Amino acid sequence: MMVSTLTYAGPVVKPARFTSEEILDAAAQAVHTHWRSATVAHVTALLGAPSGSIYHRFASRDALFASAWVRAVGRFHAQFDDIREISDPVEAIVETGMLIPTFCRANPVDARMLTVYRHRDLVAAPPAGLEDVLPDLNAPVGGLIAHLAERRYGQVSRRSLEVTALAARDTPLGMVRTLLGEPIPIWLDNPIRAAIRAVAELDLPH
Repeated sequence: MMVSTLTYAGPVVKPARFTSEEILDAAAQAVHTHWRSATVAHVTALLGAPSGSIYHRFASRDALFASAWVRAVGRFHAQFDDIREISDPVEAIVETGMLIPTFCRANPVDARMLTVYRHRDLVAAPPAGLEDVLPDLNAPVGGLIAHLAERRYGQVSRRSLEVTALAARDTPLGMVRTLLGEPIPIWLDNPIRAAIRAVAELDLPH
């Protein structure tokens, strides 16, 4: 009598139709079109996939869109390495500030994505799966601002950090905020650069 040597291998698992990156791409595109009104339905429509494909990877709507926001933040931070190579501290502050319009012009979808959440709000109520990612997410910004403050003013103090952040972050962001996600005209770079430099060249106020 012949005995079969076949064994049961379990159910066949179908490969995922979409990668996490493709889902995040669709989420970012949905935000670019619908901003904070973007829904999982918008994402599934872009992918041509059922909602189950989304919830298999992301626990909730907030987890999905916050993950796309975290990815956009990381992409912006990836530009910081070259700044540390600039020898003149004022120029380093200027070029740090210019990363904002440059990034937003080159990456309008990620730029719009960055406007959906505020870091402190997400840290206060983190979506599932992002509890460990969010607290130190902006550490690269804080580290760069401290590095620039020490180089420019010879000290890392509350006031030197405030003035450096005003020049390198708040000034350029304020000048492009209403345009995020839309075309940022090239001519605007000169006023932004001049405004950053004007603040960076100031002595520390008392």
